[in-house]
Amino acid sequence: MGKILLVGINSQYVHTNLAIRYIKNYVENYSSLKLEIYESSINNQLSAILMDIFEKNPEKIIFSTYIWNKEFVFKLVKEIKKIMPDTAVILGGPEVSYLTAEIMNENSGIDFIIVGEGEKTTLEFLSKGIEDVKGVYYRKDGQIKFNGYQLPISDLDEVPFPYSEEELKNSKNKILYYESSRGCPFECSYCMSSLDKSVRYFSLDRVKEDLKKFLHAGITLIKFVDRTFNIDKRRYMNLWKFLLDNYREEVTFHFEISGDLFDEETIEFLEKVPKGFFQFEIGVQTINKKTMNAIKRENNLVKLKNNVLRIKDNIHLHLDLIAGLPYEDYDTFKDSFDYVYSLKPEMIQLGFLKVLKGTLIFGQVETYSYKFLNFPPYEVLSNEFISYGELTDLKKIETVLDYYYNSENYPKSIEYLLKNHYERSFDFYEDLARYYDSRGHFKVSHKQVSIFNHLYEFYVYKGFYDIEIFTEYLKYDYLTLGKPGSYPYWIESVKNKEKYNEILKKMHFKSIREGHNKTEFEKFKYNVISDEAKEVEILFIYNRKETKIQEY
Repeated sequence: MGKILLVGINSQYVHTNLAIRYIKNYVENYSSLKLEIYESSINNQLSAILMDIFEKNPEKIIFSTYIWNKEFVFKLVKEIKKIMPDTAVILGGPEVSYLTAEIMNENSGIDFIIVGEGEKTTLEFLSKGIEDVKGVYYRKDGQIKFNGYQLPISDLDEVPFPYSEEELKNSKNKILYYESSRGCPFECSYCMSSLDKSVRYFSLDRVKEDLKKFLHAGITLIKFVDRTFNIDKRRYMNLWKFLLDNYREEVTFHFEISGDLFDEETIEFLEKVPKGFFQFEIGVQTINKKTMNAIKRENNLVKLKNNVLRIKDNIHLHLDLIAGLPYEDYDTFKDSFDYVYSLKPEMIQLGFLKVLKGTLIFGQVETYSYKFLNFPPYEVLSNEFISYGELTDLKKIETVLDYYYNSENYPKSIEYLLKNHYERSFDFYEDLARYYDSRGHFKVSHKQVSIFNHLYEFYVYKGFYDIEIFTEYLKYDYLTLGKPGSYPYWIESVKNKEKYNEILKKMHFKSIREGHNKTEFEKFKYNVISDEAKEVEILFIYNRKETKIQEY
């Protein structure tokens, strides 16, 4: 057999494709076949990827297909068939696992589609005659054939660890994905994972063995792709205690969790986890009771809030919202936004409903008058509860939210602005988005200093009082980011240079020049640290991880 090429087209360079690694190692472990991996990203030129694949001269190409790369892969397949007509093109992944025959009829360059779990099916597909294999759509006599679905792997420990020792050694600056379970017990109407309601687990011993490999290699960010990691308390506590026993300062483990499932014992444990070691993504999605019922996702909002506030000081938190859900109009979405904002996570991910084929909500399109994009990412355009114009406004709010909240660059200035001029957080971001729109700021890209300038100019435009105090908070946020090459026009520098040099002489720098390069010193007319109406001088000490502050 000629060369078999597994292709992963990722959304970003730092990402890795877990599926093709599982397939490669599974097939090679249980047969004499050898597979080669080729990875790129949607940000690279299609023509360059086409050339790379052509030069590898594969007999079979297997593409991993997702919502972010489907259109790219389909275009690539058409071009491959022009220059390599005899090469078999196989697709797999969630984006081709539903309405599969229709996809093949519309895309003649696709020879086969593997549906469902890929490891065992791919091995059989490459080893047997196609008519003896389940889980594969294929062409025969001008028709699309399918022999039924493959049963999922019952013992997941059969699936080898996806990463080689060499790859781990060379992936310290990449995001590596890992799973300790497959499936999800919940039935959220918008989610593909709800289709696999049973949950299968890798054994605890196997997972611990795998985690040791990540820790030993010094990988800085490992993202668990388990749909809800904290289902089984005995299991997740066992694994978290194991990770804590093997703590490494530079390593972060990311988990998708349900925030209202933790009991007091778990919260007390999480309060003691070293800061930055764990990162949680929590899907709040909405606080509207009617919406929660419609999407089959119930959150205990009181318990969720209590749990988040208890652990937020040492667990890095991402909280998710989804706009465009049933019964969630623009006004009720404001309530969901304010609820999440009040919890002060590190990131608020304001997402928009994707109407995915195969999900329950896809079958409710007529019920709720959904209009959505007919191509990836299948994002909602409107429904009977929210208009396209209102969703467009939320898109703009999402942008300024990323600039001024998720960046974590404006903690002091935004807090001051909200505390003194707005009753609810949503109103501020809505106001700021409208200001951006009126000035045409959404139509151009911005350097960091421009984003600071826009916030200052917004404050002036609104005519808010105490602009001198606000400017001091904004100056503090700006100087906290790193050694400035230059100051924005609204910063008045009033540093005492002689005092600055005397302070540096007492510090452990090789020279005054090195001290200047790694610090900044400024006088503030208002004490932005203690929030008092008195002057303060602040030394900003810059290092790789964070800026340290000393008052004088």
